[in-house]
Amino acid sequence: MLDLQVRKRLRDFELQIALSVPAGETLAVIGPSGAGKTSVLALIAGLMTPDEGRIVVGDRVLFDSARRINVPPEQRLLGYVLQEYALFPHMTVLRNIEYGMEARRMPRDEIARRSAETMRMLGISHLAGVRPTRISGGERQRVALARAIAAGGQVLLLDEPLAALDAQTRQNARGDLRRVIQSVGVAAVFVTHDYVDALAFGDRICVIDRGEVVQMGSQEDLLLRPKARFVAEFMGVNFLHGTAQPPQDGVSKVLVDGIEVSTTLEEPGEVFLAFSPVDVTLSAEPPAGSAQNVFRATVTALLQLGGRIRVDLDAGFPLVAELTPDSVARLGLEIGSNVYASFKATAIEAYR
Repeated sequence: MLDLQVRKRLRDFELQIALSVPAGETLAVIGPSGAGKTSVLALIAGLMTPDEGRIVVGDRVLFDSARRINVPPEQRLLGYVLQEYALFPHMTVLRNIEYGMEARRMPRDEIARRSAETMRMLGISHLAGVRPTRISGGERQRVALARAIAAGGQVLLLDEPLAALDAQTRQNARGDLRRVIQSVGVAAVFVTHDYVDALAFGDRICVIDRGEVVQMGSQEDLLLRPKARFVAEFMGVNFLHGTAQPPQDGVSKVLVDGIEVSTTLEEPGEVFLAFSPVDVTLSAEPPAGSAQNVFRATVTALLQLGGRIRVDLDAGFPLVAELTPDSVARLGLEIGSNVYASFKATAIEAYR
């Protein structure tokens, strides 16, 4: 269990954050560049010192400003995977993995056992004698993860671990990395600026901006009930800008790029509309249901997100749906496919 409640003055703002991550859970921390995400990891790892607060892992107090406790980084016993992996180019894969344990003065037989176990778990045993400069980006990521896991500890910190990978390798690595993190069973904090990674890895998601938590909750909470415009924009929720007309019979039409979208708004004027991709239904024929918003749309992109598929659409305005692979196959969707996209007025949240 990781418990964190700290305050730290940074260059442009004050970071104030409180987090609790139980063992076996991954908390994805997401936000724009410069939001303070990496600083959160640095505070936990002891690479930065909070101005005030408390950091506890299990029954160990790592930092307590009131009690003047500040455990040095090398004694915090945390696994830390940096964005660029920070592997030693002159050492073999095995020596890179062993290094973290040697720095913690583990017994030699324990180092050998843990190295072998983690390399086997991550499928890199055959690379033991190879130097990092001779392996792929995906393999370097696994070596960095193996080093962090082998060194032990109750918390695993990951700072944009997929950022250095190309798009195809990144997509393939998501599933493997998530399975490894889950199998270790530690409290994990996964920092990213990519909402796809946040959805793929986070049991819970924490959205921060300028050092403050904007919203924290489950994937469902953030996708279906974003509490702020910033969260809706950042989480890949459908987000439209338009002008609401005076309501008639309980329905207000919002003009979005000249197209009418039906809502339940009660006041006219400029408005932002947000609704989840899971609320958008796709069909080959005009739907017979009660949805008040039905648009002819063209598929512009398909993206695998764990067990679901994100479908990007052009309906005269950008639109995103999220379907099961079976639904995508049944509709025969591919880039360029024409479909009917529908969603209910009651699914829309409004921000002014």
